Amino acid sequence: MEEKPFEFKYFVIDDIYRDVLNSDDTFEISFAKCWVSLCGYINSDTISSIIVITEMFAVAIMTDIEMYMHNFKHLKEMFELFDKIDAKNIFTPVEYEYLKNDIQIVKEYYNKGKKVIKEEFPRRASDFFEEIPKFYVEKVLLGEDPNHRLENITEDNSFELDYLIYAYYYRGIFKDKLTEQQAFDRCLIKFKKYLEEDSIKTVIVVAALTNILVWSKELDLTRKFKSLIDKTAELYKTFDVKSILSGDRLEFLEDSMRDINGLYKYELPE
Repeated sequence: MEEKPFEFKYFVIDDIYRDVLNSDDTFEISFAKCWVSLCGYINSDTISSIIVITEMFAVAIMTDIEMYMHNFKHLKEMFELFDKIDAKNIFTPVEYEYLKNDIQIVKEYYNKGKKVIKEEFPRRASDFFEEIPKFYVEKVLLGEDPNHRLENITEDNSFELDYLIYAYYYRGIFKDKLTEQQAFDRCLIKFKKYLEEDSIKTVIVVAALTNILVWSKELDLTRKFKSLIDKTAELYKTFDVKSILSGDRLEFLEDSMRDINGLYKYELPE
């Protein structure tokens, strides 16, 4: 999975935010649980650890989680590892753009925090940032990145679509204070371009939204989304998917299609 940074990023945010949404856990508890579940990658001293640690601290900063000094130890090690690798040649230009931007913010957070955080006195990012800087995912979702990423995602980077959909959905709930249904419906507007394309990216977007719908306790299957489910089930049959996607991307989509096909057969009551 080292070659799929967006897959890791998607796992991290879904793991933390979904746990908070579906339990009584605080962000601090969910962060700790996610850290344990991904500790194999975190301690691997590979590019996987750079991606996971950066994304976890991005979530910690954006959600203003209390952090202890022992958390900071991993940041120092991650920065040292990042400085040793030739990141520009390891990652694609898109992946590098996200990582470069986000590591810069996390490093600023580290430099400010290491002066004031003590083991027995945790601190939040808001304690030493007057205004939390925008991570690259936020710039993309808000249309502030110069590369217009939201309009130019390819099949090769389709895990980025999953990542952006989940990030926008959770942003709606936790930052913009929307209901789950409002956050879900807003995703249909934000990713309208891909929903109207009739391409494999259409299937990927509907699959990601279907995953959210299936595990959510609060979302309803609306007629609008049911029509997208029906369209996607038929559209999927027209593609030679195995010639377009492979590996985890293909496996994820095939799993999602089971839910889509199940809902395709479901008749909404009049």
